[in-house]
Amino acid sequence: EDLGLRVLKRRLRTIASKADAPFIGAIARSQDLFHSAHVVQIGANSETDKWQAALTTIDQEQRRI
Repeated sequence: EDLGLRVLKRRLRTIASKADAPFIGAIARSQDLFHSAHVVQIGANSETDKWQAALTTIDQEQRRI
């Protein structure tokens, strides 16, 4: 899981660094909550008119992992 998150973070960072990126920045992390749930979070900041492209891109990269 750690390796997968590292790869995803790197891919998201690479995408965000491009001039035509659908998002400005993104995060991916995982954590255990109260010893009862394991949660993986992925979030991104995008311009208002690019949120759908950002969501699509993140979904595609997550599935590639």
